[in-house]
Amino acid sequence: MRQHRRSHMDSIMTTLSLMVSLFLFSGCASRSTTLPPPTPFTPVPVDFTHTWAKGSHPFTGGSVIDIDGDGTFEVFVGGGEGQRDALLSYRDGRLVNIEPGTGLSKDSTTYGSTAIDLDADGDTDLLVAREDGVYLYLNDKGTFQERRIPVDLPVDSVPFSIALADIDHDGDGDLYVSVFVNAKTFRSATFNDPTHAKANRLLLNNGDLIFTDITDSSGTASKQNTFLSVFVDLDADGWQDLVVSQNTGAVEIFRNMKDRTFQPITASSVFGFWMGLAIGDIDKDGDQDLLFTNVGTSIPLFLTTGDLRKDQRHTHDWMLLRNDGAFHFTDVTEAYGLSGEGFAWGAVFEDLNLDGQLDLLVAQNYIKWPVHKFLKLSGHTALQSTEPGMPVFRHTPALGLENPYFGQAPVILDLDGDGKQDLLWLNIDGPARAFLNTTRANYLTMTVPDTVAAIGTRITLETDKGKSETRAVIGTIGMLTDQTPELSFGLGDHGRVVRVVIQRPNGQTDVITDPPINRKIPLH
Repeated sequence: MRQHRRSHMDSIMTTLSLMVSLFLFSGCASRSTTLPPPTPFTPVPVDFTHTWAKGSHPFTGGSVIDIDGDGTFEVFVGGGEGQRDALLSYRDGRLVNIEPGTGLSKDSTTYGSTAIDLDADGDTDLLVAREDGVYLYLNDKGTFQERRIPVDLPVDSVPFSIALADIDHDGDGDLYVSVFVNAKTFRSATFNDPTHAKANRLLLNNGDLIFTDITDSSGTASKQNTFLSVFVDLDADGWQDLVVSQNTGAVEIFRNMKDRTFQPITASSVFGFWMGLAIGDIDKDGDQDLLFTNVGTSIPLFLTTGDLRKDQRHTHDWMLLRNDGAFHFTDVTEAYGLSGEGFAWGAVFEDLNLDGQLDLLVAQNYIKWPVHKFLKLSGHTALQSTEPGMPVFRHTPALGLENPYFGQAPVILDLDGDGKQDLLWLNIDGPARAFLNTTRANYLTMTVPDTVAAIGTRITLETDKGKSETRAVIGTIGMLTDQTPELSFGLGDHGRVVRVVIQRPNGQTDVITDPPINRKIPLH
């Protein structure tokens, strides 16, 4: 009887969606055909379409990686079950797949990936979470050797993503594996069944790429199925803390106690479907703020109550937590104009128009929701505004970055080497889409080594008009993605940077005075 009611509801929603789609189509046909003004982003053809195979989760993953150390970035993109992974390189005006011969691909479904020089040999390696386990691909000048990393995963689970940081300051990279119940046993809106929740794993690097599981002793097992987790220094003490973005759970934040243990921090979070995680200093106070995406307004709340008890509450709203220092966070979702948004996956903060304000990119649409098969959201591309009385983040279609596909995550990188950060949309069961940034504004890009020692580095610019946001070197931002190791700062029409302040996790502070603008500056 319950299944019959669900099928009837799906039929009603599908019919409504078709009616709305026909209405919108007829309305568009009668509008003026005047061409829109030029946009600051130019589309680039991409030679990859992700295929989702039923029986696995409908996700992919992506990492920005310089495979041969030539200063030009490629993008590793995961394939579905039975589909080869891709390695995309910008050549002759398009992104072409150069994966054959690299040794990077497997037939197993690929989820999250992280690029890092894990063995400190000067080549950037790749960590990949697959349906059948966690793998390390050691890089030798563009050719990769596969090595499986033993992980004691819970029964009926799969690894989704891999966060990396030197949690104990011993010089090597430790791994936090986000774990999710497998697709065959997954049940939506399951909040209270402990057999359905799968604990994450923290692996301590012994220094020889052999890892010891310290999940229990560190206190980081987590309480629900996790899409992704991020190491980030939340209190500016040089030690990487941990943020866990969970499905059907409350957001978890752990403070690094500097002794290989973590202490849970109370966050103002109720139960939600926390999926994407964006991190950035949106208010320019020097610390990192946290945005979590959720189901949003696309699905009625009453359809997702699942096994919640009467004394439990859940939400579909996104959640923006302002970091006020000392592990105090304030929910500013509504104040920043981000309440009432639709279904969303991966999210990233980036200064899209190079005006000196962090903007927001969010992938949208759910492949299992019937409405989105016929009436898709456009993807949320929002510029940050400083105008009094206006929402801080405003959706801006004029950027030309609309993505009406089953989006999973934005990936930020400089494709053409001009110093401006471009965009790749990862899509589920659809084509990847790329855009070159042709914005005419001043900028300064800091190129950070993709090394363990660089993780947690904090950089702030000071111009003749004041300070920039503080950018931090963080992996696994978005959703199952690892973004560029470059940190780009928009300057707008400012013609001078007074100095660049670089704070390293080991406590060292470096200052670059009067750096040249509109170019890349490498850090060592």
